[in-house]
Formats: sequence, C-alpha cells, structure tokens
Amino acid sequence: MDLRQIRYFITVAEELNITRAAEKLHLSQPPLSRALMDLEDELGCTLFIRGKRHLALTAEGLAFKRRGEQLLTLVDMTKTEISEMQNGISGTLYIGHVDSNGPTLVAEWIESFKKLYPNVTYNLWCGNVDDLTDRLKSGLIDLAITMTPTNSDLLDGFKVYSENWVAIIPANAPLAKSQNEYITLEELIDNDLIISSRRSREDEIRGWFKNFKKEPHFIVKTAHSSNAAKLVNRNLGIALFPASVAKNIASGTKVTIKKISPTINVDYLLSWDNERHPNALTTKFISHIKEKYATKES
Repeated sequence: MDLRQIRYFITVAEELNITRAAEKLHLSQPPLSRALMDLEDELGCTLFIRGKRHLALTAEGLAFKRRGEQLLTLVDMTKTEISEMQNGISGTLYIGHVDSNGPTLVAEWIESFKKLYPNVTYNLWCGNVDDLTDRLKSGLIDLAITMTPTNSDLLDGFKVYSENWVAIIPANAPLAKSQNEYITLEELIDNDLIISSRRSREDEIRGWFKNFKKEPHFIVKTAHSSNAAKLVNRNLGIALFPASVAKNIASGTKVTIKKISPTINVDYLLSWDNERHPNALTTKFISHIKEKYATKES
C-alpha cells in the first residue's frame, strides 16, 4: 500500500463514481479501477459495493476512508514540519476549536499572528472537547480551543476566556416573559432541556440539580450549539449553553436569553497534547497567545 493508492481511494470514496474520480485525478478509468482492486486484494476485503451507475462504501470502506484521511493529514503535517526546519516560520497550523466562542477566538488570534508571520496558513476543524482531544492525541491537529472540564492527564494548556452559562428560552414561554434577567435552577428543573451531547458536560449539568429531589429531563443532546436556538425556536425545550452561543442565533429567531442563577462559569483553554513536543510553528503560536493574555491580565 502506498500514498498514491490511498489518495486514489479517498477521491473515489468522495465522488462514489469512477468516471468523475478519474477526471478529478487526471487518469483514465482502467488504471484507477486496477489500483482499487489491488488495494482490496492487499487488505483482503471489499471496499466498495459496485452498482451500475454509482458506488457505495462497505463498512470496511468507511473505516478505511476515515483512517486514510487521517494518514494523508499526517503526511501533510510532516511535510509542513520539515519545511519549517528548513525555511523558518511558515507552513500550516492545524487548529481545532469548540463552536461556542471558539470561532471568535481563533479568528482574533489568526488576525494578530498573521501580522507577524504572513506566510503561515491555517486549517481549522470544529468539534466538541472529546473529539478535539482525540484529534490532538492522534496528531491530526496541533492545537485546540477546548472548554472545561478537560482531561489534564491528556492535555496541557492555559485559560484564554471565561463566560457564564445562559438559558435560551422559547419567546412565548411564561419563563421568557419575566422581567428578571436571571432564571433559577429551580425554575428550570421542570422543563425539557436541550444540552451538549458531550458526556462530561451532561454529568456537569446534572450536578447543578443535585440538591433537587427530581432528575432534570434532557430531551435533546446535540454536538453543536448552533442547533440549540433552532430547537428552542420550535418550542422543543430550553437550551443550556455558554453565553456566546447568542452570537450564532439568526435574527428573527424567537427566543429569550437569561443568565442562570446562581452564576455558573465555563472556561476556554488553549490546549495541546502533553506527550507530543510542539513544532517550531506551534511553539511560536503558543508563545504569541500567552503573551497576548499576559498583556491583558496586566
């Protein structure tokens, strides 16, 4: 198996059509088909279900596509690292981030870092903290903006931002019509709640209600907070998310946002794998962000 075969496979897996894949790869169809069959022979399994007009991935094909994409990412990152050693600070930074305030932070950082190192490019990936931790440990991203709680046994990092939790309430709900800017946990306990699908986050929110004699009812768990307001807009429940989620709510969405009382905060961290030594570019970026926040604190 070589990188050429993997690139061929990934292209066919994306197109699910040999003709279109061959055109994209600037190949004729016979050598592309032969490369795929050789790959299947080497792996000892069928990667595609071949129909008359299109292809479908088998379970083995889906698994190989995921691993193949990871391998190609690692190859690109390795090339970048070697280039940095030869040519100074350039190349690509692979940064993951949570969706709440993550996009705002990473955009601000890239803007300031670009002024110092204009030849650096960026590859961004959004996911929850569990996904980001997995990608950091797999070497698929260099850095990540994560949120507490994080696993300090797996990641290093430092705090870059803090904000409070809020409740996103259907605008026509009685709780939304109160003039109070806060909503209490006691008022929330009897409502259908929409929360993050991250297990540690669910455990944290469940802990908020530990002094009540009833369990909170989580009606929807979602990986991305951008879904929260859309669900609330349809009166499916009250969403509990960090305050910056409000930035992603489209105009015209019929929701009301209230702070939770007692105030509960969440911290954002710039994190990296504690077992992998950052390359020169990543180290420069970490130092730049540390200096930025040290300046703010002083």
